[in-house]
Amino acid sequence: MKNSRPLVLTLAILFLVLISLGSLATPLLGGPPVPVKVLSVVMGLLGLLAAYGLWNRKRWGMIVAIVVSAINALSGVPGLFVQPNPPATIAAGVGIVISILIIVLTVLPSARAAYA
Repeated sequence: MKNSRPLVLTLAILFLVLISLGSLATPLLGGPPVPVKVLSVVMGLLGLLAAYGLWNRKRWGMIVAIVVSAINALSGVPGLFVQPNPPATIAAGVGIVISILIIVLTVLPSARAAYA
């Protein structure tokens, strides 16, 4: 079953697409300043590009996914401390956890074997 995609890679792709779509929806929110909205859209588009690369089992997809997920996790940290309401703080925390999970899933040996 050389052509099958590992489950961990499929999960990483799913989480990356969900986070990327959420990032693309950020400009629809009223609160964040313009630089945050721009960064969010750029990271969302790069995340979708990385998901495409992961889906096609390209090594560059793994690299872009790791970089985008790391930036997403780091950019979510301020949201833990400066959000005006508890749901936004929880959403920031969940985003950080999912971004870290994406990194872990993409570097697992079974996922890495798919890029070889």
